[in-house]
Amino acid sequence: MNLKQVFTVLIALLVLGAPHLSAANLKKGEWSVQLVLTSDADDLEDPYNTLGQLRDAAPGFDEHDLPELTQTWAGTYLSVIFYRPDWETDRETFNTDFHPVARKQSDEWLFEVRSDDPYRDLSLTWVGKRTKMKRMVLVDLQEDVVFPAVVDGEPQVYQFRMNGTVREFAWRVLTRKEYKELVGAGREKDKAKRKKAKKSHWLPKGWGQGEGRGHRRDRLSEGLPEDPFGD
Repeated sequence: MNLKQVFTVLIALLVLGAPHLSAANLKKGEWSVQLVLTSDADDLEDPYNTLGQLRDAAPGFDEHDLPELTQTWAGTYLSVIFYRPDWETDRETFNTDFHPVARKQSDEWLFEVRSDDPYRDLSLTWVGKRTKMKRMVLVDLQEDVVFPAVVDGEPQVYQFRMNGTVREFAWRVLTRKEYKELVGAGREKDKAKRKKAKKSHWLPKGWGQGEGRGHRRDRLSEGLPEDPFGD
């Protein structure tokens, strides 16, 4: 077994052994989403990163937040990490990030994708309860793109090319109001039948604005622009 295989097994044991990660152990109102990052061309994968809401989770660091094993960020690597230097712990990078259950409120997780190849083509997808993911979106903070987690009940795959060795994303839970506005804008987009999508060039106030590094834990503002798809 080579070093890469050993590293993968150790992370798997840590994540699988974390409390509440099994769907059978989740209490009412709790949920989790597993992020899966892959590079088909290089046969690389990082599936060991989970976010969600638990009743006994703390806004900051707690027992549910598992630190990532020491990473040298040298050689060939591909990783999703929750970068939390503001947490009062000797670690800054984590494989899991759980927030307290917050019903009827927006919530957001900032995370980074890191790669040794600044031009690598990647795919990011997710695993979780589909009904829960209905009101969730992925936000590409570099491109200002809002991408629905599920479409017609099916989890989506976000494909992108690295533009540098670090790229920042946000996972956003929408309020019902935000979700209705997002769906409404999507319907208008279908009616218009635009042939070419454009960058949105916007992010709602409070989205992904954790001092650029995912530090924020204050309550997020509500509301979306009139057209979240930028058409």
